[in-house]
Amino acid sequence: MNVDILGIGDALVDLSTRASQLPPRGGNIWSTAVSLSPGGTTANIAANATRLGIRSGFIGCVGDDPYGQYIISEFNKVGVDTSGIIVRLGTFTGIVLAIIDDTGERTFIACAKGAAHTLLRVEDLQALDLQSIPVVYATGVCLVEEPARTALLAALEQAHTAGCLVYYDPNLRLEGNIFSFELREAQWKAIAQADVVLIGDEEMRLMFEGVSSRDGVERLRKVGVDIVVIKQGEQGATLYSNAGEDHCPAFQVPVVSTAGAGDSFDAGFIVARQCNANLHDSLVYACAVAAIKVTRHGSRSVPDHGEVMAFLAERGQPINMLR
Repeated sequence: MNVDILGIGDALVDLSTRASQLPPRGGNIWSTAVSLSPGGTTANIAANATRLGIRSGFIGCVGDDPYGQYIISEFNKVGVDTSGIIVRLGTFTGIVLAIIDDTGERTFIACAKGAAHTLLRVEDLQALDLQSIPVVYATGVCLVEEPARTALLAALEQAHTAGCLVYYDPNLRLEGNIFSFELREAQWKAIAQADVVLIGDEEMRLMFEGVSSRDGVERLRKVGVDIVVIKQGEQGATLYSNAGEDHCPAFQVPVVSTAGAGDSFDAGFIVARQCNANLHDSLVYACAVAAIKVTRHGSRSVPDHGEVMAFLAERGQPINMLR
């Protein structure tokens, strides 16, 4: 696989609708027509990175159903290498129902227990040669169920051993905010293989309850993480590294939908680093990608590189990147 970035993990589809509010239990609301779009956190990163101009590939399982074929066709449209996708016979592709309210905030229902992405197996990855792949990216979605949990952890360990630069986003999707011992343990095993952790501020609170963000970052760095980036939504993002702490405020834009904003940020940061941008410029670039995305519908509605640079130039924040 001749790519610059390889995503290993989840690919699903999103069914989205807009409603002014969520219904009360047993109640009713009216919403807009449902729209279909490709999704899945790791899959989004692969597609978004390609949109931003970096060669990317994806490895994971999709269902033996029309949604699985749809995911592959959408990858092919944007140029993501799909040679590593496994169509798992007799399985279904996970669906995420997204309700977008009037502020652009999204509420998810993941119809994905036992879905194809959870059935990734260690043997699916045995032929994978990571020696020539500079960057491997994953999220914690595949850690929720076996056998994908064991397979993803093995893949991350293999990538780390092979000398790949490993980016990891815990992307906690807890059911009822219950953070089980098994999932917490798997998250720490994944984090221990990562060079860079990209994590939301709410996830920091769940992982480090009662501990400040800085203390949480120190715990992450003690297990070998070089760079930690905390995504803070409308507050921007903060980066921690050996060089110290850096913050980029969020760009003020009209919000249409926050679905996929975190994945857009991750893709922007990874792409900027792959284009030799320094840490500060990478942080600014990622914030710009996420800002443009939230002005649009769809979790993969990211800009191309030229749009991002024009966005930054208009705001007097040019950055240096080698293309």
